[in-house]
Amino acid sequence: RDWSSDRVLFRSKQWYQRRVRVNRCHRGQRDGRPRCGEYANLPKRHERERLERINRIMKRESGSMPCDQDKMPADKYEICVKCKNGELEGDVCAMPKCKQGDTECEECMKKGGRPDQCGAEGGTPPEEGGNGDVSNIVFPTLDNSTCLSISWGTGREFTADNNFGNCMKMTTNATHRFISTNNVPNFYMNPYCPIGLGKGYCIQAEIDAGKCFFSGLTCGDTNNGPGTNDYGDVWVPQEDNYAIKLEGDPTLPNRPGDMYDASKVGAAKTNGPTVGVAVNGIGIQGPNDAGDVSIDGAGFQLNCGGHVTPPMGNEDTTGEVPSGPPKYHFHKAAECMEAFTNASKGLADGAKPNVHAGLVGWATDGFGIYAYQDINGDKPVVDECGGHFGPVDTGEVKYHYHSRVIVPYTLACQGPALGKCANTQRGTNYCHSGCGYEVCVQPGTKQSDLEEYLAKFDEGWLSKYTVNPYNSAFTPTATLLALITSVLLLVLH
Repeated sequence: RDWSSDRVLFRSKQWYQRRVRVNRCHRGQRDGRPRCGEYANLPKRHERERLERINRIMKRESGSMPCDQDKMPADKYEICVKCKNGELEGDVCAMPKCKQGDTECEECMKKGGRPDQCGAEGGTPPEEGGNGDVSNIVFPTLDNSTCLSISWGTGREFTADNNFGNCMKMTTNATHRFISTNNVPNFYMNPYCPIGLGKGYCIQAEIDAGKCFFSGLTCGDTNNGPGTNDYGDVWVPQEDNYAIKLEGDPTLPNRPGDMYDASKVGAAKTNGPTVGVAVNGIGIQGPNDAGDVSIDGAGFQLNCGGHVTPPMGNEDTTGEVPSGPPKYHFHKAAECMEAFTNASKGLADGAKPNVHAGLVGWATDGFGIYAYQDINGDKPVVDECGGHFGPVDTGEVKYHYHSRVIVPYTLACQGPALGKCANTQRGTNYCHSGCGYEVCVQPGTKQSDLEEYLAKFDEGWLSKYTVNPYNSAFTPTATLLALITSVLLLVLH
């Protein structure tokens, strides 16, 4: 046999024969034979390479391993120190960077966060019913040299390995999560103009209504200030902070609430136009831009459901529109995020379109925002705010919101809606059509699970409102209904 032309490119016949002996020993085909002794404890090649890779990473990062005696259990601290000193190697040293004292670290990683986004302690939570002030809250610190000093020119050279310059850190205490972000997306974006290069920033309807706040700006004019180049506007890193409850209360007496409110739900934020924040730290804004026209109504084309604000770094504003350079934010569903691609990328690539969607972010009122599909991949039955009661991706029943392809894209008010969403709208009504009842529950939800969830807040709350039928013993999915319809049509023929 011509070993030099073998398609596997074995270097020598001797090496190949040795590999065969090793494999046979591992498969138990040569147990007890004399030559197996020297290979008995030899890991298979792919396993050996994996362990070597772990060891290389640990040696490279040994200086930054979080061996914190005050926050680690004694056994974990001992292992950590031995890994740093090279006394231990392999899987045992592949420890997460998050601090062991952080009760939400594992949950953070499970729901899309990176280990370095999860911290151990948060600050003093804002007062419920206060003014949403963040001045007395301790937020996690962003590294100025890496997170707040980068530019689009250097960030566009980044890759998925370093998150394209994105920085988001989160800490928690017993009641709140505290988030610091540089508002840089963890994906690439091109220079952007909402209407076109060389054009302004307002559609004619906004101009006619006197709602154009950017009349002196032309997209692509480098005199606009930071964040503008010859091809349009690009992001500029800017720190924002959020303090959001770990768990929202759906039984608050002031529900539904204004989608932008923070103070009435015990939250605080520095980015006023947001209704929540995504797991990657990008702010989620309402369905409209500065004017009172929805994104689709204005005809704006968005990159992954978002774009940058107009360049107001050189503008003296009156306060109705915040000044500052372009800041990236979401309006519509961020379909490039994993919570969406996990269902859309195709079954051959491991898509899971028939399970409850993953977490996209957190609304300011503490409820989770999830991607499109509900349990069994069904369409969510939501109230006028855009939320409902039902199981989430973990199986727990909670009140939560779903992203939608239609206005308001995420939420129109802080729910539950209770049939009063229209009362929360400041101008244009962005409310969903609802489910026809004051409270909406996803069909198939177990009544006992719903009652157990609500009992944490107000056991008798649900009895005060009308509720859609949801607790049938058999709830057919959309696919099954289509199959039944097809069979009936065949019978009729």
